[in-house]
Amino acid sequence: MRRSPARDPFDLLDRYVGLAIAECEFRSLAEISEYLGITPDIVHRVLRFLGEIGHVTGVGGALELTPLGLSAVCDKTRYTPKEARLKLYFDGVRCAPLPERFYGRGVCVLDRESADAQREFTLFSPATGFTNDAITALAARPDRTRYSLPDEYESPRVLGNDLAYLPCYVIPAVTGDGYRLLPFTAANATASDPHLEDAFRSWDTLNEAMITERNSQGARHDDVDRWLADRDLSWEHLSQAGESVLRLVLPAGRFPASDVPAKAKGTFSRHRVGSYLTPHGLVFQLWCKDMEIRRAAALERALQYDGEGRRGDEDLAAFLGRVSARLELDTALTIADLTSYSRRTGRGSRGI
Repeated sequence: MRRSPARDPFDLLDRYVGLAIAECEFRSLAEISEYLGITPDIVHRVLRFLGEIGHVTGVGGALELTPLGLSAVCDKTRYTPKEARLKLYFDGVRCAPLPERFYGRGVCVLDRESADAQREFTLFSPATGFTNDAITALAARPDRTRYSLPDEYESPRVLGNDLAYLPCYVIPAVTGDGYRLLPFTAANATASDPHLEDAFRSWDTLNEAMITERNSQGARHDDVDRWLADRDLSWEHLSQAGESVLRLVLPAGRFPASDVPAKAKGTFSRHRVGSYLTPHGLVFQLWCKDMEIRRAAALERALQYDGEGRRGDEDLAAFLGRVSARLELDTALTIADLTSYSRRTGRGSRGI
């Protein structure tokens, strides 16, 4: 697709030929040649170049400046259109654009070869094919930047498309709104993704597969039993949480501080509290009843989020509010809390 034109200094002849058309209203090569006192061959070469970069039309007849050419004359700057390639993702259920969070660092979208080679996730064929109209519709949206299409990209056209696979854990749940499929991805491992959840409601193939999966989970009991035993855990550590989601509830001692040099068997990093584990296909949430452990987990995540890029105070405050709610803190964390934690631990830019 085309990006906003690059700005370069004008060559002297390019500028004067543009001015001759704009201000003197000359419409022929001969008039410009006579006025500027340069040979027709030179004027022709300049006009041909200005035509190639979209400044002039009618090089073989009546000359006119394009809107881009008029802007160049007014701004005393040569604008050169640029072509650039941009990879965009659309879901395979409705061919709707994926939000920009799926382009973030840490989200690994698999190409066809990588998806076929892995064994952790079940591959699903798309429910609908890709259509070029999806690009046109996205380009016309006022919120297109939220779907990783910056405003400076103009006149998009499709050069090709292929299948890509987004690793996703799906948890069946019964909520006050009825039966739901709660999808979790690397874009946010602590909360169900609203875009995917909305798409999955109408995906019959996935819903049928989840029913089959639920019916076969009993055969995995022994595998999960061994997984727990290897970590000095048992089924007694599992309890039913809201929305029919299992929780692996562990005491505070199972979540040592990050500066502890060696971790005992069956311990987990604090920042993982509230995240989901999937041993042998059984999904449960890692949890701790100790409020201070959950508070530390929330702060650890906020430090990581803040370190992924330049975050404004408004963005960071919103993240702190979300992670505080997900980890069920008694009071929401603030930027001051994060700054204090960063200084106390010596980690993160806010501790400087």
